[in-house]
Amino acid sequence: MLDDYIEVQNIAYKIFKNAVVKNHVMHAYLIESKGYAGQLDLALAFAKYLLCPFGYSNLGKCDNCSQCQRIDDGNFTEITIIEPDGQVIKKEQLDDLQKKFSRKSLESNKKIYIINHAEKMNQSASNSILKFLEEPEDNIIAILIVDNSYQLLNTIVSRCQIVTLNNCEDENKDMLHKLGEFLYDSKEKVDEYCEDENVLEEIKAVVNFVKYYEKNGLDVLLFMQKLWNDIFYDKIKVGIALNIMLLFYRDVVNYKMFKKIDYLLDYEVDIKEVSEFNDITSLVRKVNAVIKARDKIYQNININLLMDKLILDMEEFK
Repeated sequence: MLDDYIEVQNIAYKIFKNAVVKNHVMHAYLIESKGYAGQLDLALAFAKYLLCPFGYSNLGKCDNCSQCQRIDDGNFTEITIIEPDGQVIKKEQLDDLQKKFSRKSLESNKKIYIINHAEKMNQSASNSILKFLEEPEDNIIAILIVDNSYQLLNTIVSRCQIVTLNNCEDENKDMLHKLGEFLYDSKEKVDEYCEDENVLEEIKAVVNFVKYYEKNGLDVLLFMQKLWNDIFYDKIKVGIALNIMLLFYRDVVNYKMFKKIDYLLDYEVDIKEVSEFNDITSLVRKVNAVIKARDKIYQNININLLMDKLILDMEEFK
């Protein structure tokens, strides 16, 4: 339960514990996992504490009650966990959630929903959850989980209390493993990604593309075939490349705010160079533009036109 995180996630523990003890629970929390692998377990521990009729945060006191066991088994009606359906979280999943939560509670005075990998919400799902957050009900608590808050729309982030986790193990991981764990959910796929001999060249191509755009603006459209289309020629490759672009810009934001680089560890010189072309506001807007483009990849859309539109959108933020 929550007390298991006193040492490993002390700051998050204090935030969650004090919220309940002081009766100041927010209607929405955003957990930034920062690569920490136990983010969903922590969210469930917080949910158990919120719902415990005796206010227990320690499993010894709780004595493994049937309610906690049902939560672990996914059978407690007042907790809903939303995971990506394939590559994305769809609007229909959020619509089903809202219908479910519109009904009267049967087992608790609170309802909790957890959106794991919330960064994978497509545009329609993001708009749907935003409306849900804009009109909060006293008995409904949202817990969104992302690796970094920059992966979500600012309008969603602003309506949540951000809880940032620490990850000591992350310090020892190299760039490819960090990127692989962002892109894929299974260890097998992460290992395949790290062993792919083309990956380093593709990462370099994304960074070079961003640098060329930042220096030359719309002129990059004249060289799209050579700089992008010849390398990233199908939807799968473009989707991965846009995720890398997203992480690169996010690392530029971190550098600009005097924080550590999270993912593109081998490109600090390039990150510094790109940071000189932008302020924080333009960078965050570019991050959101890349997210929107990435979410459209698996729709019936021409990927060349998609990239052209992305460049035009980003140019507005200079």
